[in-house]
Amino acid sequence: MFKHHVAKKVALAVALGCASFSSLAEITLLEQNPQAGDPLSRLKFQVGGSIRPQFIDEMGNSDKGSYKRNGYDGGTRVRFSADYYLFDDVSLIGYYELGLNVPAIFNWDNHYAEGAANTDRRMLFGGLKSATWGTLTYGKQNSIYYTVVGAKTDIWDFDMQAQAPGNGYNGNYDGSYRSYNLVQYKNTFGPVDLYVGGVLHDDSHPAGLNNGNPLRYQRKGGGALGVDYHITDELTWGTAYSYIQQSIKQTNGVDRGNKDNGQQLLGTGLSWKPDNWTLAASAGWYRNFLMTGVKNRHDYFAGNAYGVEYYAGYTFPVSQYLVKNITPYYAGDRLKFNTGRDYQSNHQTLGISTKFDYGFQIDVEHVFTNTTDNKSDLNLVRLRYDF
Repeated sequence: MFKHHVAKKVALAVALGCASFSSLAEITLLEQNPQAGDPLSRLKFQVGGSIRPQFIDEMGNSDKGSYKRNGYDGGTRVRFSADYYLFDDVSLIGYYELGLNVPAIFNWDNHYAEGAANTDRRMLFGGLKSATWGTLTYGKQNSIYYTVVGAKTDIWDFDMQAQAPGNGYNGNYDGSYRSYNLVQYKNTFGPVDLYVGGVLHDDSHPAGLNNGNPLRYQRKGGGALGVDYHITDELTWGTAYSYIQQSIKQTNGVDRGNKDNGQQLLGTGLSWKPDNWTLAASAGWYRNFLMTGVKNRHDYFAGNAYGVEYYAGYTFPVSQYLVKNITPYYAGDRLKFNTGRDYQSNHQTLGISTKFDYGFQIDVEHVFTNTTDNKSDLNLVRLRYDF
């Protein structure tokens, strides 16, 4: 029985991790070289992706038999990008990124969450790009808050535990992460990247039950502003603010009605990469964003909370025996509810990342956990192949 269980884990890792050995980066299928009378020559088309089997083992056997402990998909995706030259320095651009839950696709029991989808539209957007006038895009894309603040500490495996993106109602809909119906404009002025965005009205989505009566979340619209200041080539400081009007609605029962909230996110982040070091930190304040766990329209969101994240890693070049480099690192986070819920979490992570030739990578982490609900420490292993 034990041998069979181990064999299943090995098969999962091999199937997810050994797809191709020929590519290192984006694959250019069409190169842009505009020629008169040849419309296709104006198009640059690229494809890339990442295959990511992952294992998370909670200490003390609290997760015995769970799909995460058995091995699951930690973010496999394939992406397509297009750049079509129009005139001067203006291009029409498009981007599509599809998430693939490989165990769910092949129906590997006990290797994916119950009810999990086979695929996920991670991003799909298009727009216009100009070196002079900037870039304007619309669609499902990374939020300005994530791009300017969150991405700076989205660099280890068990990360994003204390930042806003992905920790609210749902990052696909609440405007904090890879959300639908975002309009964004970016332009560069010397060392400063300026981001301005609109968060458009969205459909309502299920938000749980209040005594058997369905609740629904709806984003009504908002906006975001962000600035990335490149102090030097190695040091970047970013600050972003987001405001979104949202509503929790109950259509049945005694307590039916709407409760509107003004969701606010304010954050700042630093990224510094001197020589072989990578140092990063971010901090954010979240109002009417994190959930209390109370399923009624009045107390659904916590009034105020804050989070901090930090990372320090040093890369040792190897360049032999198929090993490119090795990066030991220390990272951590703290999330604290000030109102609406008595909860805090703190994670301290020790990890090592090894990059190999041909796009392969192995990450190993141990996470020391201190939370109000006494969650366990955990071990994490991720295999990764980028193409």
